[in-house]
Amino acid sequence: MKKKIKQFIQKKKQLILYLLFGAVTTVVSLFACYVTLKLGTLVWHDEKGDPTAFVDILGSTSQWVTGVLVSFLTNKKWVFTEAEHGGRATLKQLGVFSGSRVGTYFLEVMINLLVIDMLERLHYPDLVLTLLGMELTLSARIWAKVVSSILVVIVNYFISKLIVFRKKTEND
Repeated sequence: MKKKIKQFIQKKKQLILYLLFGAVTTVVSLFACYVTLKLGTLVWHDEKGDPTAFVDILGSTSQWVTGVLVSFLTNKKWVFTEAEHGGRATLKQLGVFSGSRVGTYFLEVMINLLVIDMLERLHYPDLVLTLLGMELTLSARIWAKVVSSILVVIVNYFISKLIVFRKKTEND
């Protein structure tokens, strides 16, 4: 059994590492979004004290920038190790990587706004959890971030594997 598990891990190592670092990236970028929403709401809020759409966009932007940086660095170093290395290759990869992330940024914003709208129409009640003495509010916005993050991780894997960090061939 241990041998089969080791074989599976070795065979799926890249995917496992991508998912692991995708989870790390998601947590780090969700935290950046959460902080942005909290700070942004101090200035821009509606009559109920909730963030405005502008703050939602700021939150998505901070999540995107953080996610792109963490994801590129971890993917380049630990996930897609067979990709071409060197300064020129890295700059090209960063450009293509960032460009592809612009597309998934807009996908994420669209999903976020749709999920937030849907949950608010369903009168989703905020769920408040206490974790390590801190109160965390799981609002429609946070659930939207979770849903969009999962979908974006999947799309980005295929973009990274097939386009950004693909092995260099003789035709390249």
